[in-house]
Amino acid sequence: MTTSQVYALRKAGKIEEAYDYSFQLYKLSPTDENVKKAYSWTLIDICKKKISENRFDEAQVFHQQLSAIEFSWQDDFVETIKKQIIYLKPKIDPHFSIIHQADQLSKTGEHQQALTLISSMISAGQLATLHHESYGWIIYRCIKANESNLSSVEIRTFLRDYMQLANERPSLLHSMFLNFALNYSKNHPDFNFYNFFLLWNPKNLRLDDLYDNRNKEGSTIPSLISRICREIAISNVAVEIDEAIIRHIALPREQILDFFREPVFWTLYNAHKENRFSDLWKMFEEYCARYAKYGKSKWHSDILSLAERFMKENDEWRFWEFLQNWDPQCFMDGDWQEVARDGNTYKSLAIKSIKKTFDIIKTKGQDTDITWLFPLYEKAITLDAADEWLRREKALLHMRCKQIDAAIGIYRELVLELGDKHYIWQEFSSCFATDTRIKIGMLSKALSLEKNEDFLGEIRIDLARHLIRENLPGNAIIELETYKKHRELKGWRLSADFESLYEKCRSSQNGFTNNKSLYREYIPLAENFAYSHIAWTDLVVINKWKDEKGREKAALSNGQSIHFTTGAHRFIILREAERGEVLKFRLHIQETDDEDLNYEYSWLGDVKFKNHKYIPLMAERTDKTPWSILETTFAVVDYVNKERNIIHALTHTNKEVFFPQTKEPLEAGSFIKARFYTKKVKEENRIELQDIQQVQKQEIIQHFQHKLAIIDSINDQKQVFHFVINQSLQGVIRYVETDIRPQEGDFIRLSYVTRTDKDKKLRLRILHVTPTDEKNNALKKNLTGNLKLKFKLRGQTFEMTELDNDEFEHAKADFAFVGDYYVPRYLLDKHNITSDCSVKATAIYSGEKWKIIYLEKIG
Repeated sequence: MTTSQVYALRKAGKIEEAYDYSFQLYKLSPTDENVKKAYSWTLIDICKKKISENRFDEAQVFHQQLSAIEFSWQDDFVETIKKQIIYLKPKIDPHFSIIHQADQLSKTGEHQQALTLISSMISAGQLATLHHESYGWIIYRCIKANESNLSSVEIRTFLRDYMQLANERPSLLHSMFLNFALNYSKNHPDFNFYNFFLLWNPKNLRLDDLYDNRNKEGSTIPSLISRICREIAISNVAVEIDEAIIRHIALPREQILDFFREPVFWTLYNAHKENRFSDLWKMFEEYCARYAKYGKSKWHSDILSLAERFMKENDEWRFWEFLQNWDPQCFMDGDWQEVARDGNTYKSLAIKSIKKTFDIIKTKGQDTDITWLFPLYEKAITLDAADEWLRREKALLHMRCKQIDAAIGIYRELVLELGDKHYIWQEFSSCFATDTRIKIGMLSKALSLEKNEDFLGEIRIDLARHLIRENLPGNAIIELETYKKHRELKGWRLSADFESLYEKCRSSQNGFTNNKSLYREYIPLAENFAYSHIAWTDLVVINKWKDEKGREKAALSNGQSIHFTTGAHRFIILREAERGEVLKFRLHIQETDDEDLNYEYSWLGDVKFKNHKYIPLMAERTDKTPWSILETTFAVVDYVNKERNIIHALTHTNKEVFFPQTKEPLEAGSFIKARFYTKKVKEENRIELQDIQQVQKQEIIQHFQHKLAIIDSINDQKQVFHFVINQSLQGVIRYVETDIRPQEGDFIRLSYVTRTDKDKKLRLRILHVTPTDEKNNALKKNLTGNLKLKFKLRGQTFEMTELDNDEFEHAKADFAFVGDYYVPRYLLDKHNITSDCSVKATAIYSGEKWKIIYLEKIG
């Protein structure tokens, strides 16, 4: 079906059939300009036919379809169609002249005369649906021009008359009436705009009504929908936003919610600015009741920010209920981010809200439900695990809820990072209402960490209370007297608990002037509890020394992956420990970025290399012998630097090690066993030996590498024989180094070590040689084949078949090949082989090539 067929049908007078075809084409291709033209002409034909039959109502329907067609561009063809539309309009409406006259009167300000004409048409039954659009504009111009002169009843009557019309909706006219009603309602509180809006139907909002515009001066004109929502919000009308508005409007939900919430924000702001506090608190309550249920949005968060700022001092308590009603689940992602302003960084809205509620809790009764705060703290801690206050506050909330295990779990993490802070141990002690001994240990630990007595008063009072419960009044009196002395020195009042506690132990004395011995007894109880989830790790004291400031340091290692240095003063047993002593530690392991590797491998992108930082938390002695936790290694002395008195040795794992000459002097070839650990020196992993002992070769030779080797040549003159293990491992053994005298082709078993020379070549040091019956087919094989002689003549190599008789008679073969295997001349002479023949042979690998060492003619 094509447009040509449509035009052919029109030409044949088949109007209805042409219309049907063109309508089908238009449905399939509504944007095709040629289809729209063909369809338009069939509509023009139908309109004319209906007019000729006086069927004006039907003609109006087709005329409306014709008028609705829009063309992308205008040519003569389209211009003719539009002229036909104008031409047909009065033809299809017998009352066109009257409605046109009324419309013109309205435009010139003769509103009453225009309405009179319309009334006469209504009375005569002449006002058709076709006229409703014009009638609507006549009503609009009238109320717009006479708004101040018309009563509220008259305005509402006109609006009712308009709403009963059947004009096109959505449309510019329909939106103009809504805009009029919106503005009218601002000065006429008896007019219920929201009810009118529902009657008007939010579905009829045009796309233009949803977005801001600009006037001629370039100023922004807020969108109609935003002004509607603002008016509804200000009027405090109860409205179900989702059902009544949001589901009908093609805008993001949060954007529509903020059309309602923004005006409330400014109402709250101005109420505070005008010091109308009683109104302000009520408006906050009403806001939550009306809008909190709709969820998160920007202005919802901004209103929370106002509450956080305004609800302070005597009104701070109000924030507790407000935040719950506001719904903490409504925090947006941006509410958790710090705010940078004027060169400063401020806490996020979410964190400020959490902190404020925590402060308010102190004024709340024990029965107050605080569990709704836990999800907030968990998210805050996830986003900022470094904020110790968040974790401490969460722990205190758990204790308030009698969730002691949860609080203990948090403090166990905190003491790993902040174990040198007295206040952490003081707070941790609050978890132990019944375990007095651990509580005493926690408080003792706190006192041992803080030297400023100004901060210790509360701790000493609490410790004295529990020492009395533990039946240690003599120790309690020391804490109380220390407390009293400092308070009097500062001129501070004594606490209410002091006198009652002092009375209980006034007469008690234990002869001590301080509680240091008590602290040493009880602190391990606290530490063992705090760190009980961390396994003990055995470490050896590698070295001890004093730094440039005279502070004693200790290097510790397990000989494998753990190596670190710490201050020896941290633990008494570490101060007393000797080199090599094995102690056990509870270690906190922290991951840190390896800056050097991360820079070197930055091209890998997000890959991060980590270092480990080891923090010793506790230390205890063990009954293990010195150095015993280190692995044992075995080595042979390769060289002695007599000038520096340094031993160069090779371990059984082929590692070079260096150490000072021992008390019992070592020589090249001496064997030792020792404990070892690995440490990093200038980006190099270096093996360090300790507890070095000289041993006999036979005691440890089995720990070194053993390989099967073949003897591929013997030089009796030089008294050496050459061996091959594989292509890269081969060498010579002097007669003086062994008693065995192998033959060419014999196998031997070698014990050896290797090291790489400065020229990157691998060097073997043979430690032990033994004969063996073992075989290695990769080094020696038997074969059969054709032997071909090779002759060197005139600077070239010839085969036997390439020589003439005279040359062959006088020539002597220089070498031969059996396949790819080389046969030396001496074997040819030995077996008197003078021509090509079949042979059995034995070949050995000489490191670079195979050579025949035995021949036997066959056949």
